[in-house]
Amino acid sequence: MSTITLAMMLASVGPTSQDDGDVIAVREAPMLALAQQAVPAAPAPSAVAAQPVEEPAPALPEAQTGTAPPPANVPAGVPTGAPAPAEGENVIIVNASPRHIRADPLSAINVATFEAVNAVDKAVVAPVAGNYEKIVPKPVRNGLRNVLINLAEPIVFVNYLLQFKPGKALETLGRFGINSTIGVAGLFDMAKRKPFHLPYRQNGFANTFGYYGIGNGPYLFLPVLGPTTARDLVGRVLDLSIVPTIFGSPFNKPAYSIGTGTVKSLNDRVEFDEQIAANRAAADPYVATRDFYLKRRQAEVDALHSAEYRARKGIPDPVLPTIPAHVNDNAPEGSDAARPTVSIPSSTGMAPAAPAPEAPVSGTPALPPVPETVPAP
Repeated sequence: MSTITLAMMLASVGPTSQDDGDVIAVREAPMLALAQQAVPAAPAPSAVAAQPVEEPAPALPEAQTGTAPPPANVPAGVPTGAPAPAEGENVIIVNASPRHIRADPLSAINVATFEAVNAVDKAVVAPVAGNYEKIVPKPVRNGLRNVLINLAEPIVFVNYLLQFKPGKALETLGRFGINSTIGVAGLFDMAKRKPFHLPYRQNGFANTFGYYGIGNGPYLFLPVLGPTTARDLVGRVLDLSIVPTIFGSPFNKPAYSIGTGTVKSLNDRVEFDEQIAANRAAADPYVATRDFYLKRRQAEVDALHSAEYRARKGIPDPVLPTIPAHVNDNAPEGSDAARPTVSIPSSTGMAPAAPAPEAPVSGTPALPPVPETVPAP
C-alpha cells in the first residue's frame, strides 16, 4: 500500500467523541508504523541542541607567550604580526621612488636622456670645456659672456613691460644703451659701475608665464637644453625669437645661432663644473639635478612679486638653492683668475650664466648663505 493511500484513509476517518478518538488512535497504530517505515523520519532538533559546545582554551600567561620569529619566507614589507603568505601567493610591496613625482610624469624617459647626456658630457663636453678654460683667458671669456648678456637685454625689457614693471623696464633699457656704447657692444658691463649703478636682472617669457600663474607643466630633461619644463621650453623659444625678429640679419642667421649657443654652453659648463660634480655625488644624481632646477626656477618667479603680495599669499622669501663657487685649478695661485666665482644660471634661452651680484638686487631671489669652509687638518 502506498504512502498516499494511507494518508487518504487516515484523513477519511474522524473521531465523533473523546472516547472514540482514543479507540481510533489505537486502531491506527499499526498503520502509522507502516507509514513511518515508508517515509524516513528527520532527525530530532533536540539531538542537535544536545551537542556540547567547546569552550575556548584559557589564555596562557603573558610570560609564557613569546613572539615567535617571523618565518623565513615572509618578504620584506609584510608586517611580522600578519600570517605568512601561502606558497606561490603574490605579495605587493609598495616602494615609492623619489624619481616618480607628480611634477615629473615622464621620469622614465627623462632618466634615460639624463644618463645619455651625462655619458656624452663626461666623454666630450667636459674635456672640451676644460680646454676652453685653459686656452681662453678669463677676461676674454668674461667679455664674450657680457656681449651675450647685453644681446639678451631686449628680452628682459619686453618682459618687464608685460609684467607692468615700467621702472625695471627703463633700467634695463638704460643698461642696454650704456653697455652697447660705452661698454663697446657689451664687452664691458659699464652700467653696473659708478655713476650708473644699474644692476643686471634676468627675465624672460617663462618668468612672465609664471608671474601670471601658469604652472611649470611636466618636467623635461632634453638633449642640448638639459633640465627644463613645458612652460620654460615655450618661453625659451619665444626668448630666442625676440632678437632675430627685432634686429633681423645677422641675428637670424644659423651661423649666429650656432656660434652664440656654443659660447654660452661652454661658459656655462665651466662655471657650473662644481655644481655638476655635486649633483653626481648625490645619492640620486637625477633627482638632485631636477630638484635644483625646480627650486631655482620657483625662487626666480616668486621674486617677481612684491613682498606684500608674498606675505598675503603666504609665499616665503625666495632664496636660491646653494650654488658651489667655481675655482679655476689651472690659474696661478693668488691671481684674479684663481678667485672663486659664483654664477647664476640664466632664466632665458639666450643669455649665459651671470655673476652673482655683490649686493642684493630687488626683484631677484636672495643668494643662499655661503657654507663655512672647514680648514684641512
